[in-house]
Amino acid sequence: MFSWQHFLWLAICIAGITASLVCLKKNKTSLSRLLDYAAVICILSEGTKVFSVMEMVASEDGSIIFPYIPMNHLPLHLCSIQILLIFYVRATKNKEMREKILSFMYPSCLLGAIAALAMPSIFTTSITVDQAFTHPMAYQFFVYHSMLVVLGLYIAMSGEIQWEKKHIFSTLKTIFAFGFISLYVNSIFASPSYLNGKLQHVDFWPNFFFTYNNPLNIKLTELWQWHLYLIIISLLVIVLVTLCFLPLLRKKKQ
Repeated sequence: MFSWQHFLWLAICIAGITASLVCLKKNKTSLSRLLDYAAVICILSEGTKVFSVMEMVASEDGSIIFPYIPMNHLPLHLCSIQILLIFYVRATKNKEMREKILSFMYPSCLLGAIAALAMPSIFTTSITVDQAFTHPMAYQFFVYHSMLVVLGLYIAMSGEIQWEKKHIFSTLKTIFAFGFISLYVNSIFASPSYLNGKLQHVDFWPNFFFTYNNPLNIKLTELWQWHLYLIIISLLVIVLVTLCFLPLLRKKKQ
């Protein structure tokens, strides 16, 4: 994070995002066609990720060796769940549900992907900074999240949604619902160690939606610190999501 490789990737992503938006606008590409492109990128992205992180792991006694995908790579992050949403909105005939999901995807794709590009966890969980241009996971990560930025912005630019204040509240409710569910999911996929039925320590947790630990790896040692952290990120989500919608609501009034 914050290495010359990171900044070079950011420059490449900004150039790619800008060029994509100009091309889409110039060709008057429909949102449905962009969703088709996004679906292809999702398939290539997940395929690259799965076959890049797959490990051959032995059983405890060494008698069996089988392929294994580390749990932190499950598609349960805010950016990863966009894959299911992309395929849903491009296939559904339910116009009301399509609008609701697109209104959620606009800020969640945009904000989630920008945060991921600015703080690429890939360099701490999957590859080293020295592999930034030699490992396929780096290309998967930066291309996929750049696509989400383009998709989020183009949802706003497409004119397919009549933006209203209700979209702010529905988006916030969805994000907080996912965040609350992640508390269960993070515990389900954690690896706790017990002694005589008493919890001793946790060896691993996936940290989906960053509800268990902050992306900056600031140590939280007390429960009240974690509560404070949740309050901070909740307020940050409210402010950022609202700021995303304000320009669209003002444009509608004009």
